Amino acid sequence: MTLNEAEKILEAAGIDDARHEARIIFATVGGEPLYKLLTPSYKTESEEAIKAVYRRADREPLAYIIGSIDFYNESYIVTPDCLIPRSDTELLVDIAVSMIPDGESFIDIGTGSGCVALSTLRNTKNTTALAVDISEGALSVAKKNAELLGVSDRVKFLLADATLAPVCDRVFAVLSNPPYVADECYKTLEPEIFKEPKSAFVGGNDGGDFYRVLTPLYRDIIDPKGFIAYEIGFDQADMLRSIAEENKMSCRIYKDMGARDRVALLRPLI
Repeated sequence: MTLNEAEKILEAAGIDDARHEARIIFATVGGEPLYKLLTPSYKTESEEAIKAVYRRADREPLAYIIGSIDFYNESYIVTPDCLIPRSDTELLVDIAVSMIPDGESFIDIGTGSGCVALSTLRNTKNTTALAVDISEGALSVAKKNAELLGVSDRVKFLLADATLAPVCDRVFAVLSNPPYVADECYKTLEPEIFKEPKSAFVGGNDGGDFYRVLTPLYRDIIDPKGFIAYEIGFDQADMLRSIAEENKMSCRIYKDMGARDRVALLRPLI
């Protein structure tokens, strides 16, 4: 299969940047030298690369096909057991890194690949984390990522439903990128989304189920100077302000690079 043929297959499947993705597949799966992939007629003999092109044409996420993705300052293993880290979530890590003091502890609820917890650990000093998920498969991926990133000694993993009861006694902060897509909205998302775990996306009728459950559960275990930080949908700021008010907390909304509401920072009112 030539690079040009791969590009046309991906274009026909509706892949936006077909040429770029074809090159990534040829290089990462097929092991082809990058400098040769500037020529559209370049041909790969790699059966794995050819299979990967058709997998991508079937709208399997590219990150699952190549097995990894870059996030924040790190690279993460990803499998269909976990949500694929997205650049939008880097804002949540930015806030955590800037606000969690040296030596403090935090929880990451719904850790998935571990990207929020592990990137926060890697970019703070002497912090420790409890990474919680309801999926054994996701925790297995997160543990591998912790080993690769050299932070296994600073993180504990817990298989648990964190919406039933607090999973620890006291931490400085709670971080979470919970499922926040509304039920009806989920049905309209791009085909790749349906290859990822549905439970990592859907947050009830208005997408707010997890915020309403987690906030009262974890408000009283955070340090008086600490915080809860959630990734949120672009249209959920007012919802989070209301939830914060109900729980006697302040709420500050941070916007992402696209000027969309992306993170809600909740702090106890003192």
